[in-house]
Amino acid sequence: MDTFIAAVKQQTFPLSGADSYSACVTIPLYYYFENKSSSAQFMPSALLKDSFYTTLQEFSFFAGHLHMKNGGVGAYIAVDPQNLNMPEYTEHNSDSVSFNDLKAAGYSPNALPTEISKADIFSTENADNVIKLVRIKVARLQNNTGVVILVNPVHALADAYGFCEFMKRWSHVCREIMAAPGDQASSSDTGLLTERKALYDSLPENGQPMDETTAKVLGKKSLLSVLLAWLSPEKRAEFLDSVTPCAMTDNHVFYLSNETLRGLKETVNEAVAAAASNTRLSSNDIITAILTMVSVQCNQAHDGDPDDETIIVNFPVDFRKRLSNPSMTKYTGNCVVAPMLPFQYSDLRAKVSSESLAVCALKVRRLVDLVTPEYVRQCFDLIDTEPDCIMRATAYSSSIASGFCLSNHSRIDYYGVDFGCGTPVWINPPSTYVPNYATILPTSTYDGGCYIYLSLLKGDMERALQHKFWRSVTELVN
Repeated sequence: MDTFIAAVKQQTFPLSGADSYSACVTIPLYYYFENKSSSAQFMPSALLKDSFYTTLQEFSFFAGHLHMKNGGVGAYIAVDPQNLNMPEYTEHNSDSVSFNDLKAAGYSPNALPTEISKADIFSTENADNVIKLVRIKVARLQNNTGVVILVNPVHALADAYGFCEFMKRWSHVCREIMAAPGDQASSSDTGLLTERKALYDSLPENGQPMDETTAKVLGKKSLLSVLLAWLSPEKRAEFLDSVTPCAMTDNHVFYLSNETLRGLKETVNEAVAAAASNTRLSSNDIITAILTMVSVQCNQAHDGDPDDETIIVNFPVDFRKRLSNPSMTKYTGNCVVAPMLPFQYSDLRAKVSSESLAVCALKVRRLVDLVTPEYVRQCFDLIDTEPDCIMRATAYSSSIASGFCLSNHSRIDYYGVDFGCGTPVWINPPSTYVPNYATILPTSTYDGGCYIYLSLLKGDMERALQHKFWRSVTELVN
């Protein structure tokens, strides 16, 4: 840590519109590492911590203070060597929880040692009235049977892909130090892009119209959006934390096998072809359609809503590979837009079948295909010039029936994180999260199947656990 503090320079790190959009939330994730060889030198504490601060030299803005100006436009991180906002790094030794205990519980976060069982999902202040941009909690399990690392960064720093790249870099530095103690870890070959200028330089000069619903939502100023945008990041996060019913949620992880997914993909695409469409649906299109239909059918609050009423489904789209600049695949900042897809209840209340899934999945595919570099430019131009735009989606969602949000991380290399003692055997979001939300996570073998972390209100989750189609295609893990 002392080396980092001595080397850090004063700087201002501008953030993009996408970063500002997500400044109020965090992206917590647990990494589970098993000490399979019962090694006494399994992921040594001092080595983990030293390599973290060595890696931090390449990401010095993680130790800055988050600021916003002009009511939401122009977010930036200020790094002041005389007033650093150092990441919160703690380690705990558990005398009561072993790795086998976690394994027996299906790696449920509820079985974790109490010291790391809670993860803030909004970027609220700590006891010193400061937003820590990164929080790391390490739990060394009973008899050194394993280590669990909770990584909880503010979303403005990076998206899920970007922070996974940081984790891989941290683990790489750890391995280098382990192999050659005393030598300085190399940084010349990372290829990672952190400067937001790289993103803007990779976008076309002119935008193109967005889809009708997203353009309507992001273009609609309201009193609530203006008030939320003018709040400081701390107060905005505090407000959102107070009004989001996280304590009323129930969360489970379900496994969707590659075999089942292949079968669904085949039958749903056959239904698409029978409807005289040449579109080929992806696995993501079909999973999104399934989760959208199941979540709405299990949502008790919508039971009496008319069939012609609209509900909004929101899903981030990573556009790194859609840009002409190939180096953007190593960009660590937020590189997503979140288009909004309207559905009528009549589409979602139908019996889940190949035909009804085809209807929903086709809508997903058509919207995803609209996300071109020009679409992104239009979206960013709006966010960067309208002070309250970053809060318009939040304000809009408060005025309509609650929708559903899904984020697909199944292609992120979470299991590429290796601190020198093996890759994680499991990854998991926290046990408490926002309702009506799902994260799709890869398996450790990347076998084409996926784990689906689903968060619903408790009564709705009871319905999901009994939903005939959902339970026929998934296996409950925890």
